[in-house]
Amino acid sequence: MDLLSTNVSIPIGSDRMDAYFTRPAQASGSIVLIQEIFGVTPAMRSIADDLAGAGYAVVVPDIYWRLARNLDLGNGEDANERQAAVDYSLRYDEVTGVLDLTACADWLQAEQAAEQRPIAVGFCLGGRMAVRLAAATPLSGMISMYGVGLNKLGDLIQAIRCPVQFHFGTNDNHNPVEVIQAVRDEVTKRGRANDEFYTYEGAEHAFFNRLRADRFNPGAHELARSRALRFAASRFAEAVPRDSRA
Repeated sequence: MDLLSTNVSIPIGSDRMDAYFTRPAQASGSIVLIQEIFGVTPAMRSIADDLAGAGYAVVVPDIYWRLARNLDLGNGEDANERQAAVDYSLRYDEVTGVLDLTACADWLQAEQAAEQRPIAVGFCLGGRMAVRLAAATPLSGMISMYGVGLNKLGDLIQAIRCPVQFHFGTNDNHNPVEVIQAVRDEVTKRGRANDEFYTYEGAEHAFFNRLRADRFNPGAHELARSRALRFAASRFAEAVPRDSRA
């Protein structure tokens, strides 16, 4: 499938947040893809392109833009880049970040002239921000891939109105078994038939990232991908495909 891919600037008050935007000629829905701690890296762009190839308009906002613009800190295999990414994630203001992501979701819906709201898909830090975003603004769905610190966001998980889908590897060094179970308990507590929760035996943190040679798990990746695409398709099942605007 031919994709239309470009870098865009999204208005944020009197300023602008950069983002990577990719979509097919006709999109059946839209996705705000929220990065790992390393920035809008080739890995995040590749995932966005893959989702666009499946029929979605996908925007990947530069969430660190208030700290430094257009960071690309690799995939975590270099110790110095990994430490820099951790430092940025600790300095990142998640409350203000939710406002930025809400503006991004608003922009994407307007850009697509869509009746339905986007879904949010996030990885690691982005998996936590996807939860925060879904609790703060209406979305069509929320997918969190190994989001970190979610055991501390129980109230926000309960506040989300749209269907949710969570993914964790059982060998995630950032999400011990008790943390994963706490998130599972919160999802169960919601009592909503369209919610989904999955674990992947032996998979590590970042198992979805094809460019993370030390963590990528092909089997877990393909299964999580198929589940995410099915979930997204179900959220946009009633949407009418629209021509994406150049």
